[in-house]
Amino acid sequence: MSEDVDGKTKVFGIIGFPVKHTFSPYIHNAAFKSLKINAVYVPFAIAPKELKDAVGGLIALGVGGVNVTIPHKENVLALLDKVSAQARGIGAANVILFKDGKAIGYNTDGEGFLVSLKKDLKVGPRNKSIFIIGAGGAAKALVYVLAREGAKSIALVDILHEKAKELALKANKDFPSCETTSIPYLSSRIDEEVINADILINASPVGMRKDDPCIVSPSALHKDLVVYDLIYNPLETKLLKEAKKRRLKTANGIGMLLYQGVLSFELFTGKTAPISVMRTTLERLIKR
Repeated sequence: MSEDVDGKTKVFGIIGFPVKHTFSPYIHNAAFKSLKINAVYVPFAIAPKELKDAVGGLIALGVGGVNVTIPHKENVLALLDKVSAQARGIGAANVILFKDGKAIGYNTDGEGFLVSLKKDLKVGPRNKSIFIIGAGGAAKALVYVLAREGAKSIALVDILHEKAKELALKANKDFPSCETTSIPYLSSRIDEEVINADILINASPVGMRKDDPCIVSPSALHKDLVVYDLIYNPLETKLLKEAKKRRLKTANGIGMLLYQGVLSFELFTGKTAPISVMRTTLERLIKR
């Protein structure tokens, strides 16, 4: 961000409800400042019933683009003029660019996760059996990229079984070479899937609160398992603590947050993102 906001300052931001907790303004503003781009990134708290008016308002105000977070990633698609093939395939958008009065949707969540999986854990999805807990917007992005990248099988579970079932059906249709299934939300079935998985991903909110239980039985965490928890606040959920006790490869959601932000920044500006600046900013925030 430039030292002074002036008539030429470009505005970007994030829409969600709530957005008080978001780290995105810090990392994007640090990146603007680093590259001397005259732009500012701000959070917009948009209630679900205001979403349609908000998208129109952002266009009218000349905002350059926004990230989209919970609970708008899926519902915003119907309000966009154009949607990238990836966002359409996933069924969710986490980035909107505003150009010539039009709103264009993209999804950088899946690619951000993939970069983090490969860089942070040195693991790729090809020929792996993957178990994902949660079937919301983030899980949709993960299933899309993991199946596309050659995962052998993906099993899904969600407390709302219909969501997991729908996502599995869609994935099988889009990527028939990856066997995608859904299971009922029963602890015995969840543990069975964990035991049979190469990679376990928590894409649910379970673990965000101090009194949340470990989402799987610790005894199911076998020695060859890789564990990725999309939660980054707290840095270590009970699931990650149990996995670390067993010396498993683990990652929290910081990597995905960083790399989806990097890809978003590049869509917003057309410039190569200063990854080290964005990472340092994130790490500083987390240590607070």
